[in-house]
Amino acid sequence: MAIVYICGVVNPDDEKDSCVDTEKVKARLKSLKCAVVNPSEMAFSKMSWSDTLSNRVELLKKSHAVYVLPNWRDSIMARIELTVAMDLKLQTFFHPISNKELKQLVTSLDG
Repeated sequence: MAIVYICGVVNPDDEKDSCVDTEKVKARLKSLKCAVVNPSEMAFSKMSWSDTLSNRVELLKKSHAVYVLPNWRDSIMARIELTVAMDLKLQTFFHPISNKELKQLVTSLDG
């Protein structure tokens, strides 16, 4: 089962139109039989910044792909995560992506 890490700002303070519904993203990925890692749902708030980064890097190392939300540039953490994902040569999906393209990319992870 492919593990997909969600990278980017999940709850931006921007207008509602610019906010991506991460629950829909997760549902799409799960419908393709992917396990989803969403670091924004994890208890990193009580950790130091460096411990948070270290834990996120470990999660990336266990992942097969990264789903990048459109506002990833707004977060230093997301920019670092994307750099790490690139260093790890993880498959990268940038939102928005069509269902057909996503299915093809996820299928390629199984091989």
